[in-house]
Amino acid sequence: MGTGIVDSLTKEFDIEDIWIPHEIHPEIPTEGQSVTDRFSRFDVDQIVATCRQRGEPYGLEFGDLDMLTNTRLALEAAEFARSKRAYHAMHSELFKCYFREGQNLGDRQVVLAAAEQCGLDADELEAALDEGVFADKVKQGSVEAKRLGVTAIPAFFIEGLSPITGAVSEDLFREALASLREK
Repeated sequence: MGTGIVDSLTKEFDIEDIWIPHEIHPEIPTEGQSVTDRFSRFDVDQIVATCRQRGEPYGLEFGDLDMLTNTRLALEAAEFARSKRAYHAMHSELFKCYFREGQNLGDRQVVLAAAEQCGLDADELEAALDEGVFADKVKQGSVEAKRLGVTAIPAFFIEGLSPITGAVSEDLFREALASLREK
């Protein structure tokens, strides 16, 4: 959803978006974990309903959320894609895999298939994952996120303003950015 908001706001504001990798729940096993192990079904369904409503203007579709996934591989793959100038395409594909289709982003084959959908070389990505080429980048992103107090994603930092966290309305961003124009 953050991408949709940023893309929309770039039509009105001069925005430079820099996405930082952050593994918010590294303790989740690679095979995933049922969301109801951590949250009530009611709360999860409410969150999904809100995401569906807020994502609709951006063409984002949300399926049912049944599994939490370990995102380390996906984050490393996104950094690989960034090195190939395909970050946004990979980010969108991984978003679709998890939030629309309910796929496990901890599954290497899911991540490699997402890369192929973006025109990336899956064999080259697999070698980079095997060698941990982007592991430190992901770790550094998480260290920075923790330093900044990130406890939920997405989290947005606009120079001179308090952070904006979660699936919030575009109007909140617009008001924040407009306040900077007035300064």
